[in-house]
Amino acid sequence: MDTDELRQFIVQKRELLSRETFSRRAFNRCENMSDEMKNRYVEYLIERLENAELDNRAMKLVLEDLTKELSRSNRMLEKLNESQSLLEEERKSRKSLEQEITKLKEQLKSARKQRFGSKKQSVKKDDSGSDDDPVDRENEKDGFDGTDESLDTRSIPESETQESHPSSPNPRDLCNRPDTYRTMGVNGTPVRHLSDLSKVPGRILDRKMVKTFRLDICLVEEQFEMVQYVEKGRKPRWGYFPKEGHPQVVTRFDGTKISPGFLQAIAYEVYVKNVTFGLLHQWLVDMGMTVSENTLRNWLKKGRKYLDRMVVELKRIALEKDAVVNCDETWCKVRKYDRYKKCYMWVLVNKAERVVIFFYEDGSRGREVLTNFLGDAELKALMSDGYNAYVFIGDELKTHRYKDTDHQVCLSHVRAKFVKARMEGGDKRADVFLDNINRLFRFEREYDREMITDGERTRRRQGLPTMEVMINLRANLLQELKSEEEQKSCYMREALNYLHKFWNEAFTYIKDGRYPISNNLAERAVRPFTTKRKNSLHFGSDEGAEIAAVYHSIISTVKLQGRSAWDYLGKFFTGIFNGCRDFLSLTPQNIDLAVCQ
Repeated sequence: MDTDELRQFIVQKRELLSRETFSRRAFNRCENMSDEMKNRYVEYLIERLENAELDNRAMKLVLEDLTKELSRSNRMLEKLNESQSLLEEERKSRKSLEQEITKLKEQLKSARKQRFGSKKQSVKKDDSGSDDDPVDRENEKDGFDGTDESLDTRSIPESETQESHPSSPNPRDLCNRPDTYRTMGVNGTPVRHLSDLSKVPGRILDRKMVKTFRLDICLVEEQFEMVQYVEKGRKPRWGYFPKEGHPQVVTRFDGTKISPGFLQAIAYEVYVKNVTFGLLHQWLVDMGMTVSENTLRNWLKKGRKYLDRMVVELKRIALEKDAVVNCDETWCKVRKYDRYKKCYMWVLVNKAERVVIFFYEDGSRGREVLTNFLGDAELKALMSDGYNAYVFIGDELKTHRYKDTDHQVCLSHVRAKFVKARMEGGDKRADVFLDNINRLFRFEREYDREMITDGERTRRRQGLPTMEVMINLRANLLQELKSEEEQKSCYMREALNYLHKFWNEAFTYIKDGRYPISNNLAERAVRPFTTKRKNSLHFGSDEGAEIAAVYHSIISTVKLQGRSAWDYLGKFFTGIFNGCRDFLSLTPQNIDLAVCQ
């Protein structure tokens, strides 16, 4: 049925409705008709009525067909809309997966660079960040399945002929030094071996001393004769009564067989040279000593008993009123019953007092660890990285207890994120941020060279050059945050969000000349512990980690003060052995004045 027929049906329907709706004057159509005409007229009306009924039934059928067609079209439209929604979700999912793949590729490139490349925070201006990833032979081995197609040998350099690298005719002897090289020496009085001049076969023209160096390492077993005696009216007792020229006391700590010098040596080997207990034990056995590894640990535990008192004194100095401190943390693996758990060691540094404190706190990384250690200390400022700032410190510094403490975030961490965005992400827009941040660090180096006062440093930090750099940084930051996300690498987004989140904390340092610009001091202090972790792999217990924290606190403090860790450990244990318990006089800055050496 076409459109014209449908329109005709509708016109007829309207005509019928109009006849039923509007009343008309009565009209006798059969008037003046003959019977034959009336019969014919009736037949005509009957035929017309039948045709109308047929038309009505046809319209109903057409309407039903149209209704079914409309329903089918609606269902198809719904399916189309649903398909479009699914397609849109699929596009979003694909876009998200593409971004995730790009991020993973950037992370893989970063990981390979960290493994094979330099870790310096420097950027070459001609580096587009699109260099090929470093080739890893281990990846080549994993991808090789025995077929020629899977064989990759890019990590193997091509063989070079001897002519391409001709050898020098006169190789330089790096051990050869001129006779005027006089910087080598040993503290103390040298052992002199003089010549017998009577054996000289000719006339003597000149004499000089030739230096050589000999290392004497030996273990000596000392035996002190103990005498059991009894005095009238008393119980028998044991005593040592030295002869002339022999030690006046038995040189060992109570409950052990170790002398102060031996304890100094093993503490230095384990916590300064980072020698493992296994290697230390093997070294002593090779030198002829019979001892167990557990005994060595117990001896260090004995020394820790006295060093604990020293750490308490150092903590009091580090957390004095209006102190400015840096803090950081690193992980360590500690054995817990039948498994190993990843725990955390914290470090706190007071640059002004040159004190370093390590604290373990059962390896917890809970939010209360740092604030529990600080206690009621009235600090002027506290420096950390962004993660520790957000997780451990942020809410606590808003409380009444720390309301007067300024919280700082390390600007070196901000720079490191833009370096990563430039090197691994290949985003050249990071250059403008790096240039401005590097200018701030150049200002600080100039202040250090000029050795200006804290007040002058504050004035210059708040001067026009620093403000100009901050304005440029802020303007570029806001502009990049408004740009499209697709144009930025994941590392660039991370760097921008980091700087935006911790903007105020990163530039708190301009308020006071005593405030540090970065947390590098704490980062450097934690490195010896990181080396110890890599060598020893794990601690056997929480107590072992606590002992390490105590020794590293003392040794790092001594190093920060520019002193010898070997000399200090020797003087400290000797002073303890001689009965000194004035730990303030035994601190690294005062031990040379102690009277119990």
